[in-house]
Amino acid sequence: MRKNNVYRRAILYLLIGLAAMSATSCSDSGVQSSPQSTKSEAAVLSEVKSSLKAIAPEVKDYPMDLWWITRDGYSIINDNSPGVEAQFSGCVNDDSKYSMWKATAKKTIVAVDSVMMAEGFAVDNTTNSSTSLSDTKNYDYIKAYYRGNTKAILSISPDCGSNSQLDNPVMYYSASFGYTNDYQKNFELQSPYLFDLDLKDVIVHVEKSEGDFSLLAVNYRRTGHATIVKRINGKWTEVWSGQDLISCSVRNKNKIPLSIAPDCY
Repeated sequence: MRKNNVYRRAILYLLIGLAAMSATSCSDSGVQSSPQSTKSEAAVLSEVKSSLKAIAPEVKDYPMDLWWITRDGYSIINDNSPGVEAQFSGCVNDDSKYSMWKATAKKTIVAVDSVMMAEGFAVDNTTNSSTSLSDTKNYDYIKAYYRGNTKAILSISPDCGSNSQLDNPVMYYSASFGYTNDYQKNFELQSPYLFDLDLKDVIVHVEKSEGDFSLLAVNYRRTGHATIVKRINGKWTEVWSGQDLISCSVRNKNKIPLSIAPDCY
């Protein structure tokens, strides 16, 4: 890797580290949190679960793929983070104004806030939280919290659906909550691709790698595509992107390994 790229990334990591220090020193939301709690994140999650059980017909443990946006707009995914899901059945009877969804969303926010503020978390209103229930920027309603190195997300989906494989399943609105302590590790793995390709409003998963090539799954909030990248002069560069098979001519021209693109047309 060329020295200028090393220096560029070192500066970026330093700046982001300083931003993170600033974020943990004060709350951007103006919402006052209690003094630093000594409870573990697992204990806080248990409290959130109990608080949700008081308002939701069903609450269960459910890992969250926690999406966190940096101050400069890059998104880091934290897969399989500890989490819970609250389910509110009856969504098929909701009206065109989403009255039921709004009512359950408001109760859910209050239930989670009551725990997070008491346990010393602050709200991140800079890049991660929705401004209101009508804010569709993130598709779902999102409220983000942080405490030290811990990131936490409340995500309330407006979709009326079900994960059940049964015929005629009970449909419900869902609210998910989770936390991660692995943000920095995931940032270090994902940010080189995000920075080099200048990918914002998306997350990336590295599906395969061989030599100077990597196959990425690039996802927006509800859609996505595949991207094949190659490290050229120390920088990840896009070779191909799409939702269908890569053409054989593009694969052969760029000498993409078969392990990265085994099929083509």
